[in-house]
Amino acid sequence: MCDEGTPRLRAADLEALAKRRLAELQADGEELQPVVATTRKLAEHFWGSAWMKHLARCEAGGLCLAPGRTLLRHGCVLDLRLAPGLVTARVSAQELYEVRLQLKPLDADRTTALAESCRGHIDSLVSLMEGRVDAAVLERLCDPDSGLLPEPADWRMGCTCPDWAEPCPHAAAAIYAAGVLIDRDPALLFTLRAVDPAALIQGEFARPASFDPASLAATFGIDIDTF
Repeated sequence: MCDEGTPRLRAADLEALAKRRLAELQADGEELQPVVATTRKLAEHFWGSAWMKHLARCEAGGLCLAPGRTLLRHGCVLDLRLAPGLVTARVSAQELYEVRLQLKPLDADRTTALAESCRGHIDSLVSLMEGRVDAAVLERLCDPDSGLLPEPADWRMGCTCPDWAEPCPHAAAAIYAAGVLIDRDPALLFTLRAVDPAALIQGEFARPASFDPASLAATFGIDIDTF
């Protein structure tokens, strides 16, 4: 059962502690990428909103995510990095925790089916990133069972906290924070899933080994961490 009382610190204390830790780490020369939620809904654009709606479905199915939203909204995600199949984070709560989330890649049948369903229906990378494609195509891409958005079983979650729950509040915060970054830079969703978005336009998926995050970064002018 989801304990929405976790984390146990008061909201004001959580926020103050996170700010202090962030300042101390930056003063020590740490290069951090904190994630701050700027809207109540956490997302304003198509792919970020799709990520948040998908998490809401997962929560309705019993996944405990509410404590992660609390941490994110109070500035507790002090650092977040996305790479193909990987999310890493540093999250402030009672202590400062290290989160590592591995994401199972899409299987070959799923990627091929997605590519074939998109063939001839997407005009450009820009329209795909902005969600300006046929409603039927978007429905296919966002399908909870066969689309791009990860299911709970796709995640392998690790955190330095002692909490036995999966996800723990800190992992949940990192998952929500990933959605905030995807809302700002939708190409990061494709990076995270190791999918070349150009393949959706061409209707043919490249082999996973040929996916090049650097090429995607150059196309959209974003920085993508690789590990």
